[in-house]
Amino acid sequence: MDLLVDPWIPVRAFEERHPQTITLQRLCCSEEKWLLNLPRDDMELAALQLLICLLQVTCAPKDDGEMRRRVAKPLDEAEFISLMAPWLHTFQLDHPQTPFMQVKGVEAKEPTPMEKLMTGLSGATNCAFVNQPGQGEALCGGCTAIALFNQANNAPGFGGGFKSGLRGGTPITTLIKGPDLRSTLWLNVLTTSRLQASFPVDSHTENLPTWKRPVASGKTFPAATIGLLRGLFWQPASIELCPPIGPGQCCGCGQQSNQRYNGFLKAKFNFTVEGLWPHPHSPRVIAEKKGVIEQKFLAFTTAAPSWTQISRILVDKETGQGEGRRVAMVVEQFREVYPRFKLVLIVGGYRNNQASILERRHDVLIFNEGWQKGVKVIDDIVDIGLEYKKALRRGLYTFVEGIKSSEVKGAGVAVHEVAERHYYRHSELLIPSILASINYSEPQDIVARLRKELHQLCEALFNQVTAPYAHHPKLIRSLAVARASLRKHLYALQPQGELAHGDGD
Repeated sequence: MDLLVDPWIPVRAFEERHPQTITLQRLCCSEEKWLLNLPRDDMELAALQLLICLLQVTCAPKDDGEMRRRVAKPLDEAEFISLMAPWLHTFQLDHPQTPFMQVKGVEAKEPTPMEKLMTGLSGATNCAFVNQPGQGEALCGGCTAIALFNQANNAPGFGGGFKSGLRGGTPITTLIKGPDLRSTLWLNVLTTSRLQASFPVDSHTENLPTWKRPVASGKTFPAATIGLLRGLFWQPASIELCPPIGPGQCCGCGQQSNQRYNGFLKAKFNFTVEGLWPHPHSPRVIAEKKGVIEQKFLAFTTAAPSWTQISRILVDKETGQGEGRRVAMVVEQFREVYPRFKLVLIVGGYRNNQASILERRHDVLIFNEGWQKGVKVIDDIVDIGLEYKKALRRGLYTFVEGIKSSEVKGAGVAVHEVAERHYYRHSELLIPSILASINYSEPQDIVARLRKELHQLCEALFNQVTAPYAHHPKLIRSLAVARASLRKHLYALQPQGELAHGDGD
């Protein structure tokens, strides 16, 4: 199965539920409007990334004008065939010598079931509760290719010494969403001129994919020597699919397939990449550590909702010490090519504990027209949301721990953790809706309303989580002191000269 030629892309037409698999040519050259159609959101995101990467290396638009044209209308079929001709068999899943994302001759004691290739399907204590049985029993060629790509690029290694991808174990991916699948792909393909700035080619650059030139075991090499094609399709493990089995239903997409895969061989090997490879789909954080400036890709490390990361995802920032953050290149390109357009941003990734997946994250965030020049407003809104959460937590922490220097006893029950979860659940609807509708040129009224609503939310949550202890004789004083602490912290968040509702009594 050649990803550039054969039907493997799982889609459905707009306003239809009937799924089907189509070719890349039909997707790129047809006026038909498609949506990806997979039951798991992480597999849909991986399929989207895979398609973007295929177009990125085979037919990147040369400049902004060509990019706009490809977003606006389908490619001519003859042009598509011409662009793909030099790449035929490069991305062939079952190639006899150089199969896609694999190496031949992997030595393993026994085959590994396909469920191990489906990130988060097994290996954690909660798997049986959140996954239906049989999802990884046998996969069609398309779902197998997507799973191979996802495991190598978006997930932690298999554990036990297996390496993770070039972005680390669980990077955040940010992509621009268009009105349909075809336009979404082209909105995330960088132009040739931008590629040349970030991925210069010289005699030290290696750009053959790992299935044509495997990574040498035990080798140390700079990230700058990894070319675009090699980096986008990086494979940090030795994997070889077992021979396919006969026809049947794919457990991934649910489609009937002539052949399916139910196992693979895997082997670990060691290597070291020095520095950071500038992946175009992820925001980066730059920080000083022991006197050395280090870059890393943003990741979900807590259960906090995606809005708490918006500043890092959408706003470039630099400090005099060389620290700061960089948005993903695809976001930067959209900001430059479409300076007055609304932004619909796909944000996805995993949260993990080593090789175990704790949580799948997939959000669509909308930013109203003018966001390109409203970065300070975005920063301020995120900061306001976080500061009110801190005020609530600080007030409740006084109730939990008491004051050791006085006779104020602590309740000893972690109600501050409970309140924080409730706060995030409520704000997960409130703050994204404001960012989607705010007038970034005149934000004052809606920001004032946000402060008032968050103030009231903090007071309501404080009362809610402390209500069971309100009449306990030993905690009455503790509760009063904690409420005074909360009001002090909330008052400190109000602009000078203003009092929010509830502070005047």
